[in-house]
Amino acid sequence: MEIQEAVFASKEMESAIRTARLLAPSSSPVLIEGESGTGKEVIARIIHAASPRRQKPFIAVNCGAIPEALFESELFGHLAGSFTGAVRDKPGIFEIATGGVLFLDEIGDLALPLQAKLLRVLQENELRRVGDTRTSRIDVRVISATNRDLEDEMKHRRFRQDLFFRISVLKICVDPLRRRREDIPVLARHFAAKYARLHGRTTPEIDANVLRLFDAYAWPGNVRELENEMQRLIAFSPDGTITGLHVSGRIKDYLAREACAPRRGNLKQRLAVLEREIIKEALETYAWNKSRTASHLGLTRQGLHRKVRRFGIVRQEERI
Repeated sequence: MEIQEAVFASKEMESAIRTARLLAPSSSPVLIEGESGTGKEVIARIIHAASPRRQKPFIAVNCGAIPEALFESELFGHLAGSFTGAVRDKPGIFEIATGGVLFLDEIGDLALPLQAKLLRVLQENELRRVGDTRTSRIDVRVISATNRDLEDEMKHRRFRQDLFFRISVLKICVDPLRRRREDIPVLARHFAAKYARLHGRTTPEIDANVLRLFDAYAWPGNVRELENEMQRLIAFSPDGTITGLHVSGRIKDYLAREACAPRRGNLKQRLAVLEREIIKEALETYAWNKSRTASHLGLTRQGLHRKVRRFGIVRQEERI
């Protein structure tokens, strides 16, 4: 299933997208939480595309990439002559995004002094260009994203509480790829088609063994890491089939280490590995009949369902 730029098969991503569409008609600020590479900007773009502001700009800003000295000039604009190098008037990002959506990516990376300057603009809905004495009203919906735990950052006085409450009126959480493994094969095929097209080639087949390797891998870089992996596999697979031969060494090394996991780690970690294998084996024995499997394991059907979700166990034919 594909909605806008989102390619997915998991209920977790479907839920996040449904929430995004539900919140789209509002003008309230949204905070999107999730690890790096999970697709937070995709969710922000879906909100914009489904909102009354869809005909106006969507401007994305990486908060961690703006030098502190240029923050006010970049976001609020400046007048000619207001500082060395300001040879002409320049509108800021807020002005460019007028009527539309401003996506503040990784807002948790902002230094405290910059947080205070941003808060003032969001509170007053007006700004003043650097070097100007006049203020201008703004009409921008702000969507922020973070890979940090901002509530923990507030406890350690690294993020302003007042700014947090200003940007998080509405919240969406995007799960990491390891918790929505149903998305892995559809994303892999999507990226295979994308990069084959860029190279002027037909979309290659993906060997089932590659998908098994991908399913067992943790994907710490999430969707972004999977996209990079498929891009390199397309380059290494000119014969029309992607096989496990050229899968990255880091993925194979991780899986080799995981194969030894039952002999490493603390008691809780080792028991979790063993429990997952027992449940998976029982499901396969009973042809994925949840009632019979639960009875065999001495669990309720609901208890089995919770453990299957917790361990990310998915039937092979549902993945491929």
